[in-house]
Amino acid sequence: MTEPPVRRRRRAEELQAEIRQAVRAELYERGYAGVTYEGVARRVGTSKPVLYRRYGSRAVMVLDALVLPDAEPLPIAPCGPFVQDFAALVGVVTDRFGPASVKTFLGLMAEADDDTVARATEQMFGVVERWLAQIVDEARLRGELGPRPVPRHVLGAVLSLVRGEVLFARSTRRDVDIDRLAGDVILPLLRVTTTPA
Repeated sequence: MTEPPVRRRRRAEELQAEIRQAVRAELYERGYAGVTYEGVARRVGTSKPVLYRRYGSRAVMVLDALVLPDAEPLPIAPCGPFVQDFAALVGVVTDRFGPASVKTFLGLMAEADDDTVARATEQMFGVVERWLAQIVDEARLRGELGPRPVPRHVLGAVLSLVRGEVLFARSTRRDVDIDRLAGDVILPLLRVTTTPA
C-alpha cells in the first residue's frame, strides 16, 4: 500500500496537536485494537516514519493523545449538587478514552512499559485530582461539606476508588452507578474529612 500524500510542512507543535486529534478520532471509531500508525498517518497527512520517530510504540502514541495538559481547565461548570458534579466529571474523564474506555485502558496497560504507564498515570490523574479538588471546594462553599479542606491523600483515595470501579472491575461507566457511589461512599467520606471533630 502506498504512503498517504504528505501535506505542507507544519510546525512541530501544530503537527503534534493534529496527531493527537487523529489518534483520538481513531480510538472513537475503531477502538484501541484498531489504532494503527497507518491510520493515524492517513488522517494527519503525514508518513508512518514521522510517527515512528516520535513514538516507540502504539501504546506510547495513544497515551500521548490521552494525557491531559497540566493547564487543562475544569471541563464542567460545577453548580451542584456534589453528586451531580462528580458524575459529570467522571463521565468527561472516561469519555476521553472513547466508547470502549475499559478496553482501551486495559489494552494500554498490557502494551505500554511500566515507566510509560507510571508517567502517563501520574500526569493524567494529577490533573483529574486538581479538578476533583475544585468541585470539592465548590461543594464546601455551597455548604454540602464541612469547612476544613480535604487532604490530598483523601482525594487520591476517591480517585483510586472510582478507577477501581470503572476500570479494574471491567465494567463501563454506564454499568457503574456513579451517582450511588458518590452519594453512598464518597460524599460521606468527604463530609467526615471536612467536619471538625
